[in-house]
Amino acid sequence: MKIRLLHKFAAVILLVSVLPMALLGLRLINLGQVGVKTAILELHLTAADKIASEFNGYIRSADSGLRSAMNAMLKMDWENKQTMLAALLETRREIKQVSVLLKDGSEVVKIISPFEGGSGVLAKYAGTDGFKAARAGKRHISVDRKNRLVVFYYPFGKDMVLRSELDLGSFIDSLDLKRVGEEGFPVILDASGVPIAWPGDIPEKDAMETAGWEISRNAVKSLSSGSAEFLDSSGRSMLGAYSPISELGGAVVVSQPREGAYRYAMFMRKQAVYAVLIFLALAMAAAWVFTRTLTKPITVLTRAAEYVASGDFSRKAEVHTSDEINDLAETFNKMVSQLKSYSDMQVDRIIREQKNTEAILFSTEDGIIMTDMSGLVQVANRKARSVLGVGQTDPVVGKPLEVLIAAEKIKEPVLDVFGNRKENFFREIEISQEHSTRFFRCFAMPITAPGHSEPLGRLIGFYDITLDKELARIKDEFLHSITHDLRNPMGAIKGFVEFMLKEIPGPVNEAQKKMLVSIDRASFRLLGMINNILDSAKMEAGKMEIGLAPVNLKEIASRVNSLMESLGARKHISFQMEGVESMVVNADAGLMERMFTNLIGNAIKFTPEDGVITTGISDDGDHYTAWVRDTGDGIPPEYLDKVFEKFEQVKGQKAGGTGLGLTICKYVAAAHLGKIWAESEPGKGAKFIFTVPKNLAKDESGKIVVKGEA
Repeated sequence: MKIRLLHKFAAVILLVSVLPMALLGLRLINLGQVGVKTAILELHLTAADKIASEFNGYIRSADSGLRSAMNAMLKMDWENKQTMLAALLETRREIKQVSVLLKDGSEVVKIISPFEGGSGVLAKYAGTDGFKAARAGKRHISVDRKNRLVVFYYPFGKDMVLRSELDLGSFIDSLDLKRVGEEGFPVILDASGVPIAWPGDIPEKDAMETAGWEISRNAVKSLSSGSAEFLDSSGRSMLGAYSPISELGGAVVVSQPREGAYRYAMFMRKQAVYAVLIFLALAMAAAWVFTRTLTKPITVLTRAAEYVASGDFSRKAEVHTSDEINDLAETFNKMVSQLKSYSDMQVDRIIREQKNTEAILFSTEDGIIMTDMSGLVQVANRKARSVLGVGQTDPVVGKPLEVLIAAEKIKEPVLDVFGNRKENFFREIEISQEHSTRFFRCFAMPITAPGHSEPLGRLIGFYDITLDKELARIKDEFLHSITHDLRNPMGAIKGFVEFMLKEIPGPVNEAQKKMLVSIDRASFRLLGMINNILDSAKMEAGKMEIGLAPVNLKEIASRVNSLMESLGARKHISFQMEGVESMVVNADAGLMERMFTNLIGNAIKFTPEDGVITTGISDDGDHYTAWVRDTGDGIPPEYLDKVFEKFEQVKGQKAGGTGLGLTICKYVAAAHLGKIWAESEPGKGAKFIFTVPKNLAKDESGKIVVKGEA
């Protein structure tokens, strides 16, 4: 990548001036943010400790008074106990009521504060956690959020419990909880982490969300004060501190959004960024003015060099400076003069070599086109012009390939070959002439100069395969003729063997029977090969009749599995089915059975002993997908497409057969407007998959279509 002098000078200025200043500014800002964070967390922690301390003091004060009263009442009779409790409520306005509970949880004595209204009806508290704890000999304190009370339970005497209600609402109001900044606020949590108090101008919904915060969960479990950064329920970054309320088991949490806490620091950061940008603009302007005086003569040299590169040696670099660049310009002009002399000497030799190359290209029988990487034609020989429909004298050099092709029929395959970068990729082209039809294999390859890795252009070749096509046609006709002639005698042989096995002509011994069974199997296999060849020919010619009827693909697959199990039994192969749904589709039942038979039979050939063959069907919306998977050696990647071609088999895998089974499967899938393909990893088995569209039907002309498609 070319870097201009202006950019280099700007980079140097940035490195020596702007960048250090920016780094220093950012460092100071970050230190400031750390200081702000520390100060804010200390303020939050102080506020939390203050609220927690006052809350603990309030609880301890009431607890101390109740304990003193209990100790005194243990030495009194009932009349004096009631007097003692009444005196306690008169002196401690925060205690709303005190009652004594029997061992069944019912109140036997209940004293209500004279400063509070309330019912004197005796209640029962046997099922409360506080009563159960007091009966076990432990003090219990809990919060009644609904009535804004703190409820105490104490073991009292031998079988009694003292219960007291402490006014929480008045105490919380006296705390005068306020916001922290614009959006922060303190919240008091009970032992279960549920908020019981918060500033009055905070919506209850916002306060209740604090129960789900991580800092709230940690606060009620903690034994000491702390602070942390955390995320609230909406994912916003927060700063917070907490202090436990040891007497209650709860905690005080003070939190504030991180953005609000750092607002001033962020303002200073913006100002620093603006200052850096202004300084950067001034530095760039200075660099531009300085480099203009330096780069102008260099630009003149560059323009002159461009003319020389294009073959124009008449241009001179006109530079008038008093420095080293002027020396460079004079040296450059001398070099151009020498290059002009050398160029004149090479022209004749280049012309001779070009004519020799063209003579070789135009004498070959294969069509050859050479283009640059953008598709502009440089050379097209006689055969290539004939294939493309271009006159022998028409100019082609410099024309785009797609414009040069006159015949629209071959434009798409030729451009496809040119644009495709796959190795060994080709397309076949058919060209109709006045008295014959010619076939060409079109391919392309990169043109690379010796010692260079990057291609200079593309070579497009047209190889005449008309003779190969004719030989293949003659071979197919010969095979079809032979198989037609062989099917009848093979059918007769198989029929007579079956008669002999049934001992219709007479009895046969065991040795003869074994030989007859071998003959029957061989004739069955040979007849299958003959039928495959004939069916392949019918499908190629489009003469295979397709009869559509509702068929259950799962039933067909299960039936074929049952029929083929005997063939797999010799290798101890197990057969499995996947997909339990009923898969009914309009299709040719015989061809579907042929499809599964060929795929499962093919899997048996390549599955080793104790292997597994799995047949499956699934409903994929607008079509059904079926597959046959084996546990054999798999198929090499280069054969995944080839195995569906006629007579193609994987080299090195000796499994027998004609190589037409998968070809017939391909025709069957195409006849049902579906498709078939193979997936495999060497050593991990192979999986053959085919699809059948739903709603297949025949139109008025008998052509198979998918109902509902336009």
